[in-house]
Parts: sequence; C-alpha cells; structure tokens
Amino acid sequence: MLPYDDYEKQRNMRARFSLLFGLLGVAFAPAAILVHLRVAAITLPMAVGGIAVGCTILGFSALFLAKRARLRRRVSLERMGGAKQAALGRLLGKLVLGIGLGACIALAVYALLSRL
Repeated sequence: MLPYDDYEKQRNMRARFSLLFGLLGVAFAPAAILVHLRVAAITLPMAVGGIAVGCTILGFSALFLAKRARLRRRVSLERMGGAKQAALGRLLGKLVLGIGLGACIALAVYALLSRL
C-alpha cells in the first residue's frame, strides 16, 4: 500500500479552514464597526485598528491555508477534494487582506493628519 492510496477517503481540512478564515475575516470588519457603535468606550480609530490587525492576520492565514490545501491536493495526484473550497478561501483571503491593509493605510493617514 502506497502512502497516498487513502487520499480518496480523506477530506482536505486545510481547504475548509481556509474558507472558514476567509468568512471570519469578511464578517470581522462589520462586527468591529458594530461594536464601536454599541460600546461608547471604543472609539473609531480603535475599531479600525482592530480591523487592521484582525483582517490582516485572518487574510494571511486564509491565503496560507489555501496554498497548503492546493499543494496537498497536488501531492495526492488530485484525488483529494477541496479544490473549490481552497479557491474560494484564496479569493476571500485576498479580499480580507485588502480590507486589513486598507485599514492600516487609513490609520496611517489619520495619524499624520491628527499631528498637524
């Protein structure tokens, strides 16, 4: 028995986690703004800082897991599933990473303008 004979029975969990992290990242930004609106102690720059950190980490994680899922699928000679999930996780990861980096730029511009 070869080490890759049982890949048909296994699920590609990296693809699922990539999709999960992408979806969490997409939901993270509106949730942070909603928390800012509900809690008076949290200011808008604090919420945007949370978005910058959270979305950047979740975006990088989704991209990393999608790449590992595609690599594992390729090693199994494409007998392992999860191609669509990994592709969607990769797309969402890029979107979430863009949101996170955009929030970083917004914070940098706010910091520069508040000093003037």
